[in-house]
Amino acid sequence: MRHEKILLVEESGPTRRLVRGMLRDLDYVHVEEAHDTDTAEKLLKGHAFDLVLLDWRPPRMDGIGLLGRMRASESPIVAMTPVIVVSAGIDLSTLQKAAELGAHSVLTKPFSLRVLKSHLEAIGADRRLPSTRQTQEPAAPAAAVAFAPRKKPAPAPAPETPPVPDMPATTNAPDESDIFYV
Repeated sequence: MRHEKILLVEESGPTRRLVRGMLRDLDYVHVEEAHDTDTAEKLLKGHAFDLVLLDWRPPRMDGIGLLGRMRASESPIVAMTPVIVVSAGIDLSTLQKAAELGAHSVLTKPFSLRVLKSHLEAIGADRRLPSTRQTQEPAAPAAAVAFAPRKKPAPAPAPETPPVPDMPATTNAPDESDIFYV
């Protein structure tokens, strides 16, 4: 069981139940739900959350505005809470606005358990998430990794074959059978 406290802001009841079940499958059991941004703001004022899953463009909510208000909050805990934006309609302007407002990740609906897990792990919800309830030592910086460009192997030279009598000699020029697909 994980101890991170997650706020799920989603207008749709069935979607909230589905995502809560996915989080439970990933051992996240401390999940609060908000069906609108007003409820979410009240919960953020009264509780410390380790992560917010925020529906971006629901019909009767303002996810964009909530994220902006969170980042401008006088509370450093609220202002620094990691946010994963969730939306069915992701386009370049959504990505740009989410990045400008400090979202940690953008998740496209529908998504699988594996994809949700990867987003949680990418922001550090798997032990490195900055907990608001306890002091944790900072994680050691990752070692730098250098990547060498991949080189295509040179095609093996065609074996020389003696000419067959009464037939023209073959050339060593490559034909389709000498092309390698990587």
